[in-house]
Amino acid sequence: MQPEFNAPRSVIGSLEDRSGPEIIARLEGLPFTRLHKRVIAIVGTAYLFDAADVAILTFVLAPISAEFHLNPIQAGTVASTAFVGMAIGSIVAGWLSDRFGRRPIFTLSMLLWGLATLFTAFSWDYSSLLAGRFITGIGMAAELPCAMALASEYLPAKRRGPYLGSAQILVILSFLISGGITLLVGWRAAFMIMFVLSLFAFVVRRGIPESVRWQVAHSDLDGARATLSRFESTVPADLIAQVPPQPPAAGTMVPASRGPVRDLFARQQRKLTLTAWSMWFFQLLAQYGISIWIAKLLFDHGASITASIGITMLMQVWGIPGALISSLLLERLGRRPVYVASAILAGAAAFWYGNASTAVIAIVAGSVLNFFLSAMTAGINAYTPELFPTASRATGTGTASAAGRVSSVIGPLVVPVILVTWGYAATFLVLSLCFLIAAGVVLVLGRETRGKSLEAIAVDASE
Repeated sequence: MQPEFNAPRSVIGSLEDRSGPEIIARLEGLPFTRLHKRVIAIVGTAYLFDAADVAILTFVLAPISAEFHLNPIQAGTVASTAFVGMAIGSIVAGWLSDRFGRRPIFTLSMLLWGLATLFTAFSWDYSSLLAGRFITGIGMAAELPCAMALASEYLPAKRRGPYLGSAQILVILSFLISGGITLLVGWRAAFMIMFVLSLFAFVVRRGIPESVRWQVAHSDLDGARATLSRFESTVPADLIAQVPPQPPAAGTMVPASRGPVRDLFARQQRKLTLTAWSMWFFQLLAQYGISIWIAKLLFDHGASITASIGITMLMQVWGIPGALISSLLLERLGRRPVYVASAILAGAAAFWYGNASTAVIAIVAGSVLNFFLSAMTAGINAYTPELFPTASRATGTGTASAAGRVSSVIGPLVVPVILVTWGYAATFLVLSLCFLIAAGVVLVLGRETRGKSLEAIAVDASE
């Protein structure tokens, strides 16, 4: 149910005559309301569930392999199938979100993901398991482009960096909690718990408002006014009257959309599209390559299997301060310098980890590595949706995420070949170079977006 609108009649009347740019200006001028907080809290569930599903697979692959008598190739295929589904889901959902709205796709993706998770819990053989994981991947990845678009389009310019960046903290906590639940209740029960949580999230998401920016971009000004009134109703009337609208002129200069996909390759947008795709591809290529082998290196240094898993989870905790500090710096220093610095330092830490001579050094280097990996991820979460105009934001974010999902499949396959041929030192050198390539692309092709409205960023990109 929409909250009652208690703003003065003068405010309501002024909304009726507003053009699209003026509505956006009013949205940007609003203080941070409790409805903003609710939207961000609901959007945060997308990051939680995304991490939870990846975490569950990390911990249940061994017992699943034992129950279904899977060989190593089949076990690897189970893991890869979900990432293939993610790549498809993120692209399709991004396009659908740009065409039909953020809210419906964001809501329905949760239902698809939940049903697929329930199907996986009752899978009876290798083929049914593959089908369940593939559909789960589609549903899980479908929500992320919508979530990132919604959050970035509702957050004021000065709050986008801290809030979008700090979502990585939710990812880390979800990973740790999911791992613990899986170890306690078993893999089938864990998937059933995820299904129950998905139903709760589905009900909650039905109350999320549509993006005002999406409504304006699709000329639904009446809908945009109605949605905006929901936010203004949560602010004291005198505070609304004191908020001066920002000059709308910049909004009128945003280039007209030619379609979500074509917009990505427009002359003025190509560099930013390439920037987003390269960030996701090279960062996740190295990140997933490292995650597969980080515990193995500890084992090779003398730690038991149980100890290596436990130490790996503890090293993950260092990602929390990394994400928190990065989120704060994103708005103080800017997206580009924070991401580039984090990527360079993550590359150095990865090289250090691969050349660790003792378990103690490996633990220290691994903790530093997780710190800067989370700092990078905080940067990529905040920066990616800002690189695309509203008309193609979900499509751009979805295709960038798909590039990362593809590299998530490539990384675990390429790393063993390098490892067997040249050893740990060379393997982690290659992974370090991936981080440096991501940093170089952002440094050369990226644009700074700190403190700017999404419309001002789009105008800058078109010049």
